[in-house]
Amino acid sequence: MKVNNMEKNDRRQQRNESPDETADLFQTLTEKSVAGIYVVQEGKFVFVNANAAYYAGYTKDELIGKKSDILVPPEDRETVKKNARMMLKGERISPHEFQIIAKDGRRRWIMETVASISYEGKPAILGNSMDISDRKQAEERIKESENWYRTVFETTGAATMVLENDTTISFVNNEFVKQFGYTKEEIENRKSWTEFTYPDDVETMKIHHNLRRIDPQIPPKNYEFRWYNKKGDLRNIYLTVDMIPGTTKSIASFLDITDYKEAEAALKKRGEELEAKTHELEELNAALRVLLKKREEDKKELAVDVLSNVKKLVIPYVDKLKKQIEDPHLRADLKVLESNLRDIVSPFSRTLSSQHMNLTPREIQVANLIKEGKSSKEIADFFNISSSAVNICRHRIRHKLGLNKQKTNLQSYLSSFS
Repeated sequence: MKVNNMEKNDRRQQRNESPDETADLFQTLTEKSVAGIYVVQEGKFVFVNANAAYYAGYTKDELIGKKSDILVPPEDRETVKKNARMMLKGERISPHEFQIIAKDGRRRWIMETVASISYEGKPAILGNSMDISDRKQAEERIKESENWYRTVFETTGAATMVLENDTTISFVNNEFVKQFGYTKEEIENRKSWTEFTYPDDVETMKIHHNLRRIDPQIPPKNYEFRWYNKKGDLRNIYLTVDMIPGTTKSIASFLDITDYKEAEAALKKRGEELEAKTHELEELNAALRVLLKKREEDKKELAVDVLSNVKKLVIPYVDKLKKQIEDPHLRADLKVLESNLRDIVSPFSRTLSSQHMNLTPREIQVANLIKEGKSSKEIADFFNISSSAVNICRHRIRHKLGLNKQKTNLQSYLSSFS
């Protein structure tokens, strides 16, 4: 805007203002303004208010007479001049932003508008500017924060999406695209998460969704549900979801646990099969134990029957024959037959021979007769040997049984083997 002295004088006269009053008004407006105000004439500062000088780090006197582009970094000067010329010609309406170098060397951001005026009768440029360094720094921090969160959002290993209050999916990350087959264009701001959720799970999840926006602490932050991928396959999902502070949006991370659930089901089935087989084996073992016990009892019963039958049906006839036969040789053979027969049917002989393998057959026969209470003479007559031979045999038996240095009764000891 260009103003000449005559126009100013006419306006002052109409308002009955003196030149001094106009100067005072200009001084008050510029010094009380929150903006930095300066006048540039012939490329130099001819007026600078306190605010403009302050954020440049200079005093007003230090800037007066200096070239106006002294504050602008050399690499930005042409761009700043170009934007100022466009504004002076009316080709640009919005303020332009640029950096200045303050007196201490630090850079500060300025937002400026310029207009053409007449100052002390000569053409000049009126500049209005504001220090927007704090705003720029805040914007930069926000931008860095957004970049950081976007990087985390995109590079996390979990499929993740941002959900709006109306259930619309506003953002999905690359892992979501990879796992479920949908492109971002197919999903973002086009689809509701309810469209992909298994129908039986939708109602419960909607309740959680709405409660979360009333009080985020009420609904669970982790739970399982079922979800369809692009191929129509039903997947089991472990969900982690929470509100984004200060918004009505929530962020949800998906973990596909379908393979885990299938493995869990297979393992459970295998466990049930093993449990059934274990139960079956236990029943078989129980039956086998019964059979073995019955077999052992049958063996004992058979042994008892055989022994009883031999004693009742055989031994009496042997005793009868011993009385009837006069021939010494036949009587000796009959005694051997009787002894061997007793050894065969005697559990005592089997037990003794199995536990003391070093006993001779004759020693086992003598031990059997000692157990039955036979005296040395009776045993000698039975085998047709001398009593001293029987005593020697008794001594060997005690030695082999470890009783030679003990006062243990041999008959009582041998009876314990029955």
